[in-house]
Amino acid sequence: MDLLRRQDLEFLIQRDHPGTQVSLFMPTDRSGNDVPAERIRWRNLLREVESVLARQGVRTPKIAEILAPAWDLHTDGLAWQYTSDGLAMFLGEGWQRSFRVPVEVPTVGAVGDHVVVGPLLPVLTGDRRFLVLALSQQNVRLLEGSLQHIEEVELTGVPTNMREVVEPRPTRADSVPWVAAGPTGGRAGVGIFYGHGAADKDVKKDDVRYFLHRVAEGMHHVVGGRDLPMVLVGLDYLVAIYREVNTYPHVTEQAVRENSDQYSAPQLHAIAWPIVAGIREQETERAAERISDLLGTGLAANDVQAVAAAAREGRVETLLLAGRPSCWDRLANVTQVVELGASGGHPHCELLDGAAVDTLTQGGRVYAVNGPEVPGGGDIAAILRY
Repeated sequence: MDLLRRQDLEFLIQRDHPGTQVSLFMPTDRSGNDVPAERIRWRNLLREVESVLARQGVRTPKIAEILAPAWDLHTDGLAWQYTSDGLAMFLGEGWQRSFRVPVEVPTVGAVGDHVVVGPLLPVLTGDRRFLVLALSQQNVRLLEGSLQHIEEVELTGVPTNMREVVEPRPTRADSVPWVAAGPTGGRAGVGIFYGHGAADKDVKKDDVRYFLHRVAEGMHHVVGGRDLPMVLVGLDYLVAIYREVNTYPHVTEQAVRENSDQYSAPQLHAIAWPIVAGIREQETERAAERISDLLGTGLAANDVQAVAAAAREGRVETLLLAGRPSCWDRLANVTQVVELGASGGHPHCELLDGAAVDTLTQGGRVYAVNGPEVPGGGDIAAILRY
């Protein structure tokens, strides 16, 4: 099983996958303490899908072929030991994808000529790519992350250690000048006299400032032109100096003022993500306020039919959906497997799903919020481009 990423969504929503497609969702216990019960629930969900497919006239060999990866997962004891808060699997004729997701999803399946991704919208819309700049005199690191993942970015043209640009000073140098290095990156020809006390501290601060200035220059070439929030992690004086020399416009106001050397990449993710999540919440609140202000002007809508039509035409700039409870959460209380497009089916959930997919694929922003936070009291609202 993989972690869900935006490029996975792009694959899943392609309408050119031929034949029958199956979407499966189920909550899981990330601790791995409920494996037997989870495997039973998974088996029951698969049995129900088999019944629906048989009722639709799909031949038994084809049913077995489509569901084979799901049954393989059922028997894979090791996979169930390494789950997250939810499990999602998508099956088609000749392809399959399965994902661990960090949100609880309903126990529900869907069968039709396309997949549904509505239960995953809290992941896809709550996700936010971001940068972490770990500042240290010994080891500067840049990491890029998302809700579920973080990885270190290889730095080229950026000094990662103070010794790369500032030569070490003598341990004792009363009134003895030290000249910084030239071509290797120091300040050629600058004579600095080292003695005792406050003067030494001032010189050291100048060295740190010069080092961080060089780091900021390099970062300009690495991340310039991007608009990802950057969280600074480092001791207070390093963060303060870097803010003075920084030219990247998306450094977050909040920083983690601790020694970054003590943190691994996953630990940096854990301490930086709450800052990024807070930014996402502020963006969502501003979007809801703007929709409320625009309702009745023709530049916003909260009728599902109108919003879905606008999304298909690429006219939705910002979409708010009820994430929890979602339409699919409520539907799971009614039926375990949904027949998409079937007469007497559940078109409301499909319309919401389609509006979200169309908005995302045509450059709009989608936010999943708690139901009561959707302007107008329904489960969908949108800002229209025109």
